[in-house]
Amino acid sequence: MKKANTLITAALTAGMVTSVLALPTSAGVVQKGAVDASKLPEGTLIYSEDFDGFTSDKTDIVLAKLGWEKVETLTAFTMNLQVNDGKLIVDNIDAASNDSYALIMDSDYLKNVCNQDYTYEYEIKYTATGNNSRYISLLCNYDGKDNYNTADIRVGGGGYNQLRKGSSWIHYQGDDSALRASGSDSLYEKLFGSTHPVDGMDFMNKSLTIRVETSIANGPTVYVNGIKAGDMVQNKDQWNSIDSYAICFKASKLISAEIDNIRIWTGLSDAPIEPVAEPIIDTNITESAKTGDSMAVILLASMAVVCAAFAVKAKKSK
Repeated sequence: MKKANTLITAALTAGMVTSVLALPTSAGVVQKGAVDASKLPEGTLIYSEDFDGFTSDKTDIVLAKLGWEKVETLTAFTMNLQVNDGKLIVDNIDAASNDSYALIMDSDYLKNVCNQDYTYEYEIKYTATGNNSRYISLLCNYDGKDNYNTADIRVGGGGYNQLRKGSSWIHYQGDDSALRASGSDSLYEKLFGSTHPVDGMDFMNKSLTIRVETSIANGPTVYVNGIKAGDMVQNKDQWNSIDSYAICFKASKLISAEIDNIRIWTGLSDAPIEPVAEPIIDTNITESAKTGDSMAVILLASMAVVCAAFAVKAKKSK
């Protein structure tokens, strides 16, 4: 009887259904199908890529896994991409490198997102550069060519909040913004203090979180590690002048970096609403549960037969 009880307990224990709370890795596009941001709460994630879930040192495989597409309408694509240890490794440092572009999401998908207030964010650490003006950025309102809005945070410590129209670069920020200021008003000193690297590469090997709040009424406002770096104070007539909504990843020539946690969400909140984890039932464990339940029934039935046999024997012996 003790042995039977032990078997039953073991069977039932093995058959317990367990669940875990898990969020998808390499989530990419979060909202499936046609998206209308006006019907979503502020802070709803539209895109989230944390570069977890796979490893590759092949650019084409990385692009395919991410669902990104090479764009070569302006220049040949020279950027080498790897995913390792949950980060996107960008290598575009070669002397023969070009500015390189990869489409993240197209205009058709984003037209009812980026025609309203939205925010994007990514983490970056520059690891090598050819000069202090090099950068990596996301391009908004990208038309597939040379028209887009962007915030360039340069490895030398400054940057621009700007619009590109062909060969023209139209600045939204003022010269007194942290992006352009020097000394104690500069972005670097607001973030890291007054001691600068001697080579002038202020942001080399610095961990930066770049967030751009994109207001339809007031234009883009750039934050770096939570510090306001520059908003739109000039050329306001140029804002909303591109009839396109795609978002693109750009690496300038002569730059290498590590990228993580690219996210885009509705509205102008400091952070998105984190998705609520849903329980995922392990079907293998569930099958074990079924097997365990069946074993328990068989054992109980066997015990009943044995008990009945003992009862019959006892009755005959009287």
